[in-house]
Amino acid sequence: MNSSNETAVSIDDFTWFEFMFYECAGVIGAIFNVIVLYIALRYINTEDKPRQIIVINMAIADFLMCIVYMVTRPYLTKFPIFLCRPYYIVIWTCQMSSCLNLVWLNVDKLIYIQFPLHYYQIVNRRRLLWLSMATWGGLLSFNLAVGYFLNVNGSCIQVSVDSVLYVLSPIFYVVMIIVSFSLSALIYCIAHNLAHMEERQRSRLFHRLFFLFSSTLWTFFTSLPYRLMYIILKHCPQCGSQAFYWCVTVFFRVLIVGIMMNPAITIWTQRIYRLRLIRIFGKFRDNSSTEVLMVSNRRASDRPPEHQPLRCDL
Repeated sequence: MNSSNETAVSIDDFTWFEFMFYECAGVIGAIFNVIVLYIALRYINTEDKPRQIIVINMAIADFLMCIVYMVTRPYLTKFPIFLCRPYYIVIWTCQMSSCLNLVWLNVDKLIYIQFPLHYYQIVNRRRLLWLSMATWGGLLSFNLAVGYFLNVNGSCIQVSVDSVLYVLSPIFYVVMIIVSFSLSALIYCIAHNLAHMEERQRSRLFHRLFFLFSSTLWTFFTSLPYRLMYIILKHCPQCGSQAFYWCVTVFFRVLIVGIMMNPAITIWTQRIYRLRLIRIFGKFRDNSSTEVLMVSNRRASDRPPEHQPLRCDL
């Protein structure tokens, strides 16, 4: 969830810790996202649960960030120059898509809270598929325009963008995160003040909202500090002290951890993913136990008798 000059630094060499940090974050995040996508595409009916289309979009964006950005980050200086532009366009598009889809998720829940009886008339699979295509298409078109002005200075790790469009990118991140947080706060207030609900119904409602609140708060605290610091440095380079740059580095790594853990939060907070994953592991364990038992029985049946007495009447 960072943009071109945010990913471009002047130091080409990585320490062992930095190398392992990026590689481990990328691999772990990719595995978690593959699990989310497998469960969503294999077991979830998006006709019945159309909002899961938004979750799938977020998982795709985070998966591409893990594979395209994190895993390859230590090798960026070795990339051919012609790959630099598509590399950054994919990164920008995925980051923006993740932020914007979080807004759509909050809007979806707001509609669910405000118009529960008409929810499926307003939100359905077809409309969310169109919204998804419009989101990815619009963000890709914008970043293609920004990428046209990308200048590569020797390698893909040192780039600059000479376009006023690029100024909008960090502002876009901050605005989307604040909008998501504001919508979540509004949803919480509305749900908390529903007078016609019994305590048990209200408890069930907040259980359904837990994923939304967790994802929004996680993104707010792991992403927003770095975004704001980047904007400050962009518009006031002389404002950055050594301590400030240290904080930027720390919060950038927090941002990476945030992207890596997004799918883990999805699995942990959404019952449908959590239970399905438990069932998958349960089946795997049962199959493994069955195979071990079958192998043991086969070996026992093939073993020659050791203590069978000799028959003297033969």
